[in-house]
Amino acid sequence: MSPAVRMLERVERQAPFGLRLWDAAAATQRIDGLRVELSPRQRPEQRVRAFVNPSGIWCALGLPGLQTFEHASAADPADWSAALRGYRVEVRDPAGRFLPLAFDADLPVRGLFNPLSAGSPLPGPFPVPESPPSPPGPVPSRVPLFSAPGRPVPSALAEVRAQVLEHPSGRPAAWCLIAVSLDGVTRGLGLADQEGRVLILFPYPARPRPVLTSPPSPTNDFRWTLTLTAYYRPGPLDSAVSAMPDLADLQQQLAAPRTLFESLAPDRPLTALPLEYQVPLTVRTRTTGAAGSSYLFVDAT
Repeated sequence: MSPAVRMLERVERQAPFGLRLWDAAAATQRIDGLRVELSPRQRPEQRVRAFVNPSGIWCALGLPGLQTFEHASAADPADWSAALRGYRVEVRDPAGRFLPLAFDADLPVRGLFNPLSAGSPLPGPFPVPESPPSPPGPVPSRVPLFSAPGRPVPSALAEVRAQVLEHPSGRPAAWCLIAVSLDGVTRGLGLADQEGRVLILFPYPARPRPVLTSPPSPTNDFRWTLTLTAYYRPGPLDSAVSAMPDLADLQQQLAAPRTLFESLAPDRPLTALPLEYQVPLTVRTRTTGAAGSSYLFVDAT
């Protein structure tokens, strides 16, 4: 016979922060091994590490300046606006699968934190590639993560790579956004790292109808045509490159589409590219005539 249990006291705490991180390539919010830290914007040394709940939502408790709010009675909600404080959120992946990311958050926030909310510094929609027609609109309460160039690539995903340099300076186009579109639909969005290396992963589109040939074509001989679009705001040539991109800065880059070059001397913009099933695509710019280079150049003038 089980002993009777009496509840003498029940303690409830209000969580001022909930965050859904989104891996667009794998279409999941369940991402193991990340490190998410919050600190007051004026006191970055006072860091609090967030934890992930069973639903894959990142939460934080014990934030400096919000202890009174956290312990307020749920029956008598605290004055949210009076408790509002500014924090810096930093996301890192010790395993190296995703690039780091940082953004500001005014907390506490009801429900999940949404960088697209009215109080956010992000102007306009931030495209997170999914199945709806392009241009993709905002996805509520999701913060996208971008694949690092060293991320292992599942065989079920298409793979587009490049190392992006500024033209004419030749400087790495750090934190340049590259979108991949097929038939006018955005399928993938990648972010160049500090050295300009970018990996864009996305699910293969529906296979085209087979063409009757003699002899029959291989069943895996599928091809698509894709286009690349760059979004980039080059900084001063003498400025240092940030070690961690800011989500607001990335959002603002979407207002600055840039030309990618198929060739230099003469300068020609990048045209549509063929994508084959299970064949990684590396995009490069021809520098002179038919000679290729190891880099993809983006206009930074």
